[in-house]
Amino acid sequence: MRKFYLLAALNMCYSYLIAQDRDNPWSFEAGVNYVNVYSVGEESPQGEFFDEYFNSNDHWNLGTYFAVTRDFGRRLSLTAKGSFNEISKWGETGNDASLYVDNLKYYGLDGMINFKLLTTTKLKPYIAIGGGYTWIEEGPYNTFSLKNGSGNLVGAGTVNGALGFTFEITNRFGLNLQFAYKHAFKEYLTKHFQNSVGVYYHLGKSPLREESNEVKDTDGDGIDDAHDLCPNLAGRKEFAGCPDTDGDGVPDSIDKCLEQFGEVSNVGCPLPDSDGDGVPDKLDKCPDHVGLLENGGCPKAQVHNEVEGAGDESKQIKAEQVKLNDFANVISFETGNYNFKQECYPILIEIVELLKKHPNAHLIIEGHTDSVGSFKANKTLSKMRANAVKNYLVASGITESNIETIGYGELKPIGSNLTAEGRKSNRRVEIKMKD
Repeated sequence: MRKFYLLAALNMCYSYLIAQDRDNPWSFEAGVNYVNVYSVGEESPQGEFFDEYFNSNDHWNLGTYFAVTRDFGRRLSLTAKGSFNEISKWGETGNDASLYVDNLKYYGLDGMINFKLLTTTKLKPYIAIGGGYTWIEEGPYNTFSLKNGSGNLVGAGTVNGALGFTFEITNRFGLNLQFAYKHAFKEYLTKHFQNSVGVYYHLGKSPLREESNEVKDTDGDGIDDAHDLCPNLAGRKEFAGCPDTDGDGVPDSIDKCLEQFGEVSNVGCPLPDSDGDGVPDKLDKCPDHVGLLENGGCPKAQVHNEVEGAGDESKQIKAEQVKLNDFANVISFETGNYNFKQECYPILIEIVELLKKHPNAHLIIEGHTDSVGSFKANKTLSKMRANAVKNYLVASGITESNIETIGYGELKPIGSNLTAEGRKSNRRVEIKMKD
């Protein structure tokens, strides 16, 4: 019997050597096995199958096993298994509830191909098929002769089928529960069930953990899919992963002139310039005459004395803060979106005109959301809404260094999140101006 113990020792040494490679596909396993020769019912009907199958007191023989498994991908694996047992419970006969034999030695050496039915959960059911060779010490029910307990082994090849479950406890440790049936090719070796439960140690990384830790970025734009509003299209970070084909600062989803560099204030389209002097009509003081940019679009220098009023700048800011709040509160968004509604653009233009009167003012743009979605996602979305307003203001000529953005998420509602109207009012931005 020394060759069996030698084989087990070699398996343990080999497992230790390959453990040096943390990415290898091998695992080592040890546990207990239960041999049941009774429930097969070879000699005579054995009663209710399931009752007898789980009758551990009368029919289960407890032993040990060792196994080595090699993974081939996420579903397929190959296992070599050595089993050691002593058979004392054989079955029943006549009025005897159980039939005992004299601790017959049992050895099994099997190879199984395993196929996992599930791969992304901690509990993974699998099926297995294979074969091996089993030896049972000669006894009254498995013998070449009539001599009982001679010490000789009766051995034969078997074909095996199994159903099992593995459960991942940690990144490397787990449990393996298996129910196997071993069908002998020779009549002199009894057919039998062999159940086992053991602990395995995976020498490489857990595929489940690798998958869960992997950050998925389908379009390769540097923004993981969990935060990418356009996960299948490479886009820009400031637009949460959505593209801006013409690079004008207006995402394609709302850009009405996708292939023309335009203005944010004009939904991505170029501003009208009737005289073609490079000064948009809305800023051109002489829209029908070609002029100079420094002269406000007029053909020659003109003096424009614009008196905005006297008094302290801070008082003007306080007075106009009310107007600014009225304008900003009208800027609203769809659920889960940071794009402006079309009707907001005239309001945005009014805000720009008001802010240009105070070029040195410091602006704080606050983004807010309703309570739909997770807290973390709403926090991110509110920041993007504030940045969307900032991008518009900067593109319209407001100094970027004077603008600060804050995302509050759902923390500061002004309406009830229990109603559609309340949620709509909470999807907003607020602009605060300081001197």
